[in-house]
Amino acid sequence: MKYLSKIGVKVPGGLAVLSLATALSGIAAHAQPLRTADLTPLVTEAAIVAEIPLSAEALKLKATLENAGADAESLRDFYATVDYAPIWDDVRQAALLDVLMSVEEHGLPRARYDIASLADLLADTDAPVDAVELAASRIFLKYARDVSSGLLEPRKVDRDIVVKPPRPDEATLMLGLKETGDVGAFFAALAPSHPQYARLQAEMVRLKEIISADAWGEPVPAGKTLKPGQTSERIVIMRERLGRMNGAFYGSEPLYDDEFTEIVKAFQRQNGLNDDGVAGPKTLAAINASPEQRLQQVLVNLERQRWLNVERGARHIYVNQADFSVSVIDNGEVTFWSRTVIGKNKHRTQEFNDTMTHMVVNPTWHVPRSITTEEMLPKLKRNPGALGSSFQVMTRNGTRVNPRFVDFSKFSQSSFPFIIKQKPSGRNALGRVKFMFPNQFNIYLHDTPSKSLFNRDARAYSHGCVRVQKPFELAHVLLSPQSDNPKGLFQSVLGGGKERQLNLKAPVPIYLTYHSAWVDDEGQPQYRDDIYGRDKTVFRALSNAGVSLGAVEG
Repeated sequence: MKYLSKIGVKVPGGLAVLSLATALSGIAAHAQPLRTADLTPLVTEAAIVAEIPLSAEALKLKATLENAGADAESLRDFYATVDYAPIWDDVRQAALLDVLMSVEEHGLPRARYDIASLADLLADTDAPVDAVELAASRIFLKYARDVSSGLLEPRKVDRDIVVKPPRPDEATLMLGLKETGDVGAFFAALAPSHPQYARLQAEMVRLKEIISADAWGEPVPAGKTLKPGQTSERIVIMRERLGRMNGAFYGSEPLYDDEFTEIVKAFQRQNGLNDDGVAGPKTLAAINASPEQRLQQVLVNLERQRWLNVERGARHIYVNQADFSVSVIDNGEVTFWSRTVIGKNKHRTQEFNDTMTHMVVNPTWHVPRSITTEEMLPKLKRNPGALGSSFQVMTRNGTRVNPRFVDFSKFSQSSFPFIIKQKPSGRNALGRVKFMFPNQFNIYLHDTPSKSLFNRDARAYSHGCVRVQKPFELAHVLLSPQSDNPKGLFQSVLGGGKERQLNLKAPVPIYLTYHSAWVDDEGQPQYRDDIYGRDKTVFRALSNAGVSLGAVEG
């Protein structure tokens, strides 16, 4: 303690622990220069502890926090650093109530925050300070967590949603609230700042108004596919429905003429469908989707945006499974886009975030054991030569085996002792290049020789990996920061025919998402089919957390 008295550092009341930074700030403020001998004990000590009595009010708050349970640990830590001084002044109380009264702007449920009880407590001029501090802080932290990183724990909702929301540090939140000079701006900054979040909020408001006014009218009756050139009363209803959706009048003729065909094509593009102008089952299902269904999708995707409330990187890769697409984003602009094929329902592609580090040109396909035993073994039992010359059957120590001399009938899925590889070639299941971000699921992006699948509306056919329609162009874009001639570099390696790894000098963040609703840069709402049923699962979990269409509409 003699060192504190020497330099004039004031120790806060109570049992206070001063960090090294705090002690050094006191030294810097002292007018008299110190000798090295005076400074050394401060630098070498981890903490300086002093016993100074707390006020009665502070002692009461300390006791309240100590009895508040395990979930108040971060609050105990924070209030200890400020000597249990209250932070919820009139300005902060009013700002908290204001933001809680508008939680539905984020698709969050009011009931979750017990706003009425908090308002009553804050309005009571005789309310104990410790009760106000604990209640306001707890509700603030719950709201801050929800609005910044989501209500739900994704993996508990669906085991294939392996996204870790960026949960804010509670002590940091409390300190930020205490130190801010603009409480309103502080609260506003808690929500995701990505433009897509605000656009979805606006779309939510639009849908609420549509639901209130019943603005879309009657759906198109079920029936056969409607095609250009046909005449039908169902076409009259479809004209009216699409016109109401777009705030336009598309006539009342029963003829599916050229002008109406272009209107249908535009709607198909808006919903991720092939724009052939034919109103088949998928197009009619999208036309007949209710505004309530669309509102559910928006609420779910607001939650997904909160899960992804991170700095995504000046350059990043964005795989949208619901859209069957992959994009490269550079400083907010799309510099590459391609159709993709994702995992079939039996082999769903997981949602997760990772970092792409390299690509493998002319890859060897190391066939996963599940495919080897479930799909290839039955073929080998029927015909040992069924796999052809591009595949190699090998022992686990790498010795190549001639499959024609093996009796595969004696092996089961569990006892199959071999591994199978496919040599690099144009027929290789991975195509000519794969893009790697090593992960526990063995998921990656790759080329494919099966090009026809990219022409379909719904493209869930793989065993989990993401097939890219334009893989060479993706390789060129990824190599562009490290080569003046990325196309030439890639083609030279490709032409060599041998497997070769090309590292990305600057690894790129990649996000494998499932965003089924968003608003594009032109302000056009985009909706996609729930191919894996995840929207339904997430909305059910949100409902259990208190979110409801009725609450949002009100």
